[in-house]
Amino acid sequence: MTKEKKLTHIAGTFLIQADASFLNGAGLGQGEDKNMTIPKTFSDGQNKVPYVSSQSWKRWLRDTLSEENPNWPANPLRAIGWNPKGNVKKLTSALNPIDFPDDDIFGYMQAEAGQGQRIVEEDDETDDSEEESNSGRVKAVIRASPFMASLLYSIQSEGWKGEDEGFVHLKNYDAEKLAEEEINRFLDINGIKKDKKKNIWSRLEEFNQKFKDKKINTDEIKKLIKENDLNALRNILSSKTDKEIPFVKNPTSPVPYKTRFFNTDLQAIFCLNYGRLGVYWNIGDRIELEESKAKKAHQEEKIKDITNEEPYKTLSENGKLGKVYKITDKVSITPKDRASALFKSLAVLRGGAKQAQFGTDVAPKVLILGGLNCGNPIFNHLFEDSDKGPTLNIETFKEVIKDYADRIVTPVIVGLRSGYLSNEDKIKELDKKKIEEKVEILVMTPLEAANKIEEFI
Repeated sequence: MTKEKKLTHIAGTFLIQADASFLNGAGLGQGEDKNMTIPKTFSDGQNKVPYVSSQSWKRWLRDTLSEENPNWPANPLRAIGWNPKGNVKKLTSALNPIDFPDDDIFGYMQAEAGQGQRIVEEDDETDDSEEESNSGRVKAVIRASPFMASLLYSIQSEGWKGEDEGFVHLKNYDAEKLAEEEINRFLDINGIKKDKKKNIWSRLEEFNQKFKDKKINTDEIKKLIKENDLNALRNILSSKTDKEIPFVKNPTSPVPYKTRFFNTDLQAIFCLNYGRLGVYWNIGDRIELEESKAKKAHQEEKIKDITNEEPYKTLSENGKLGKVYKITDKVSITPKDRASALFKSLAVLRGGAKQAQFGTDVAPKVLILGGLNCGNPIFNHLFEDSDKGPTLNIETFKEVIKDYADRIVTPVIVGLRSGYLSNEDKIKELDKKKIEEKVEILVMTPLEAANKIEEFI
């Protein structure tokens, strides 16, 4: 492979079969759909198109990657910041792309207040006219993901909707909870407002203070609840007010639920910047490796300083702006290992919301991969819907390969599940054919395609 044809990126696209699925929710609908759980959708001008966010399916991929590679160190998310109420507001991973390959692939961000500002110690008497060093500034730890990904969106813009209506039929109820509900209804109708900081006993005391001539004996109420004597409880509550209390008449009435699901095929594109795996920029006030971790890893010879190598020497202004590091063979999981594992995991992708209710195989039924010496995610909008099912637009596919023939540095590999695409026979005719006498097309299964690309990395 010549220098001009060196692989720097791996681009691709995939298609999943999402029949009767609900993979990414948007909460409850509005208007006539206010009691229905709906999937995420966007508007294409005329129709609502269902989709899965890139954050969601990349999370599936990250989890699948961890499951498929149990020898990789676990890297769970952890809380690092809390709001005044004590709830988590910031979370992050290990921020260590050297030892945790998923951090290397998917990136991370830990922003810092005052990013870029000069750190001033109390006894700092540095002359303001003196050139300031980047090491004396507040720096955020940010690694943009080398793995770019689009939404996973429907190739059908209409006819995809389905609705699941059902009921949960009950035979039993919690008597203590029902008693508390009856007391709450009594208090509500008498103007004793609910307060998260007050339980029913505090509210009953508030009622006794407000209506001293109708005081309720709370000990008697507690005794009736313990004895599960709801009728006596209701009688006491009714005697303390002139208003009609809307007691619960049927505590085991069926619970209705509605879910809008989609019946479609979902496509996405992606592009891995392979050249960035194992390379970390500590330039300016945004760094990819915490300086303490960089120093430790450098001492352990897990990374080396490549600042004086091109193109980093020029881009860092001979190191004045910071340093660039690269992992060494002391790290057992190499960039090639990381990229290979990523695509193998993509071929067996699993995840998605409501899997207990709408179990869906999200492993790609079509997976197209190609190595490039540029960062264009070229395999875009290749799939279409037809009355016979999803299809690959072969002419568009061949045109893309023709236009980028000088930038495609590997065969274009088509992983295809038999019986899925309506023009499968025509696609298989492309196997081992060349476009522009330069780029070979290989047709196989999705998992074979993921394994095959490893040969060219």
